[in-house]
Amino acid sequence: MKKIISVLVVIALLCSLFCSCSVKGNGSVITINENTHIDKGVFAYFLNEALYSADSMTESACIEAATTDAIEYVAINTQFRNLGRELSANDKAAVSRETNALWRMYGDYYTEIGVSKDTFFKIKQYEFCRKELCLALYDTDGTSPLNEEYIKQYFTANYVGIKYFYEDLYKVLSPEQYAALSPSDNAVYDAEKKAAAERYNSNSEIANYVNSGVYNMDEAFMAVTGQVSADISVSAAVVGRNDSSFSKEFIDVVFKQPTGSAFIITNADKSYMYFIERVDLLDDKYGFYEEYRESCLIAVSESFFVNEINKWTQTYHAVRHLNVAKQCYRKIRNVDRSKYAGTENFVFPEFLPRNPEDIK
Repeated sequence: MKKIISVLVVIALLCSLFCSCSVKGNGSVITINENTHIDKGVFAYFLNEALYSADSMTESACIEAATTDAIEYVAINTQFRNLGRELSANDKAAVSRETNALWRMYGDYYTEIGVSKDTFFKIKQYEFCRKELCLALYDTDGTSPLNEEYIKQYFTANYVGIKYFYEDLYKVLSPEQYAALSPSDNAVYDAEKKAAAERYNSNSEIANYVNSGVYNMDEAFMAVTGQVSADISVSAAVVGRNDSSFSKEFIDVVFKQPTGSAFIITNADKSYMYFIERVDLLDDKYGFYEEYRESCLIAVSESFFVNEINKWTQTYHAVRHLNVAKQCYRKIRNVDRSKYAGTENFVFPEFLPRNPEDIK
């Protein structure tokens, strides 16, 4: 009995640190284990996630999903503290940087749905704690380490590695714009367009050399142009299947190409082009696996981790204040999301950044 009371006390204390809880439950949406109160701000965050993470969820389904997330929120923070863990100064600084960066983009929207910046910070802090607990269980030195091959298999199934460069070949003029040029300017434009076509053909020839299997990218460049590829600012990048940094069309194209192949993405006028080589994701010289291993480990272990969290929450009892929950739901539904970048009206850049350094 004393152990149960101790656990409940710890939960209550943690909520004052992590959960934006009201001590007496004023304005709370969920009461967990009788004395832990989830306020409107925390609940609104999870409710918004539920509402816009899947199509056609009913009000009751969204409230149920948000309730589950809120219980997990308390469980993760409780477990994190029970294991004697705490955020270092560097961890807190990283959470603060992420919060500030995201708040600059989405703060107005979250404010309108009832999520304060302080609450947003605590959510980001919770997400960091969740990640750290997952690593403590399943990383190499964790209590239940995953097989490294599973992580690599996930990585190679869901990502591709590329080397690429971008070139503006020429500026497209409409027939009216071309007709308005002087004869001398017409000649200059025609020469530029011809040079662009030659440049495009040269790059196509380089791709063919690479695809012959005899030349690598650097050798093909040297054979066709007398230059090494490094002279034209070639960059390396990783493309994920669900990566919002790239257009769906671009992702579909690069995933269809075999490793080691070279190809060109261009427009109908061939006025610009991306020269792309698909490279080996696991090649150590690129450092791709080292960079993405942690996120892949977390993805692969998610189902195991959810089962572990469910064990932690078996004794949790939650009471919803349904009228308050419905008020939160209506408030979010009534917000015009089209006003805010990052919601319905935000369009990600097409294909890749023109400057290779902007890829990260």
